[in-house]
Amino acid sequence: MDAKTLGHLEQQGVRVVAPETVHIDDNVNLAQIKGPNTVLHPGTRLSGDKLTILSGCEIGGETQATVDNCALGPQTTLKGGYFSGALFLRQSSMGSGSHVRAGTILEEEANGAHTVGLKQTVLLPFVTLGSLINFCDITMAGGTSRKDHSEVGSGYIHFNFTPFGKRGDKATASLIGDIPNGVMVRSKRIFLGGQGGLVGPLHVDYGSVLAAGFVYRHDYGSDQLVVGEALTPRSMPFSPLRYNRVRDKMLKNLTYIGNLVALRNWYQFVRLASGETEIQPLYQWGIQLLEGNIDERIKRLEQLAEAMPDSIDVLERSKKNGGPELADQKALAQHWPEMAQRLAESRNQPLNGSDSFQLFLEGLEKAKTQGQQYLEIIRALDDDAVTIGTRWLSDLVTAQVEPVMGYFPA
Repeated sequence: MDAKTLGHLEQQGVRVVAPETVHIDDNVNLAQIKGPNTVLHPGTRLSGDKLTILSGCEIGGETQATVDNCALGPQTTLKGGYFSGALFLRQSSMGSGSHVRAGTILEEEANGAHTVGLKQTVLLPFVTLGSLINFCDITMAGGTSRKDHSEVGSGYIHFNFTPFGKRGDKATASLIGDIPNGVMVRSKRIFLGGQGGLVGPLHVDYGSVLAAGFVYRHDYGSDQLVVGEALTPRSMPFSPLRYNRVRDKMLKNLTYIGNLVALRNWYQFVRLASGETEIQPLYQWGIQLLEGNIDERIKRLEQLAEAMPDSIDVLERSKKNGGPELADQKALAQHWPEMAQRLAESRNQPLNGSDSFQLFLEGLEKAKTQGQQYLEIIRALDDDAVTIGTRWLSDLVTAQVEPVMGYFPA
């Protein structure tokens, strides 16, 4: 780092430890690296014209860290690893050896320990990940504070790729908790025990505990303690071209998209309205990331639809001849263009003219008089505002699901 760059950062309250080992690309806007109390440790590499680092952040405290085009809110800690195209809100943190890729959002005080891989992962406030975790294509919520949070035990994997189709299939995003309830920071925590995994797409609801040491393949409702799943070892004929349970896969993916749409609207109409001028650009960044995540989920559904003709051919030549599954796959293959058009229309309808939305805004304005920071405002919402706001967000989810599912046979 040259003396001019170092002087500029020091004037902004940024401390650079061993500046001769710190590299900042020419495309970085130095005005967007801010103090006071921001620390860049030896081996830090910064790049990207959108890179934003706010006050009190600490980068590379345990090992070298590469941060490319990320946005870091106040008091974010990235102890070491590779971070690209991600958003970290106030007091979020990741341990050394992290590998965090595009589309990832860690909201307030969400965190991961060492050697965690994330991509298009959304963690709502306080969600905690242990070590040695691969948790891509997943959204997780639950909990009310750092002492009462949803958690994933060490050694956990979200299996987000299948062998189906000619190229494999990634229509596998999973929902742990949900957005309409999770953003209100009042939900029961969810615990996923260590040395385990989830085979996406699936949904686990609030208050449930999945015991350590098992791979789970099914949905679980609220307040369940689940100790493994029965899986009988067996061998059977297999064709990667033949899909099954396509209707269920579509329903889960549409629900996931609906939750992303709900969160996008939450950022637009709630977070941006909560004040904190310094944080506003980060919320805008979050909206862009969520739009990209929605695009990715729709792209994966399109690939699923494109795989249907081969699957239909296999089913029609089979002895069982498909039955309802065959009808579902034909519906997806035939109507995907209309389904995609419905998704394009509904994702851009914020339902901000609804009674529930307007009533919620009134409750939000009242809460803003009782708190300055985002979490303080949300915690100050009264019960009626929470109920009304949850209804508005739930309606947004439904608006993404019902029009598309209507194309499948009754």
